[in-house]
Amino acid sequence: MKRRRLNTKSNLYSYLKSTGVLENGTHAEIQKVKNDYWREYKRNWRKNKRKIGKEITISFTKEEFKEISSESKRHKLSRASLIKQACFAYFNKSFIVPDLKEVKKISQILAMSYNYIQEMTEENKIDFKSGKSILEAIYKLEREILPVLLL
Repeated sequence: MKRRRLNTKSNLYSYLKSTGVLENGTHAEIQKVKNDYWREYKRNWRKNKRKIGKEITISFTKEEFKEISSESKRHKLSRASLIKQACFAYFNKSFIVPDLKEVKKISQILAMSYNYIQEMTEENKIDFKSGKSILEAIYKLEREILPVLLL
């Protein structure tokens, strides 16, 4: 089996070199020192992350977890992201959109309908008064529904 070369400029290499395990250690000892390095690295990373942001741990029953998992798949989000977005959507009295692509498709269809009716009105295929009221209705739909869906 071909071994990978260690990057001599990495922090891991510097750590291994400073412990002296590279010159005198066995493969098992080197692996142990590497594991110790990564354990310490991750501990420091978590410590720094906790300084920046706060973390909350919650527990769910099996049924609740199953429901969260299925909803996260439906929304195409991770479970943690779904929980966070749902929480803030509740605070902001809005909701999270299951499929943003579908909402954008709805927006596009409304815009296309608006343009089509506007063309029909301009070409006198429908009378001006009816066309104007339909255009106003579509415009109202766009202004009321889409901002709520895209929050």
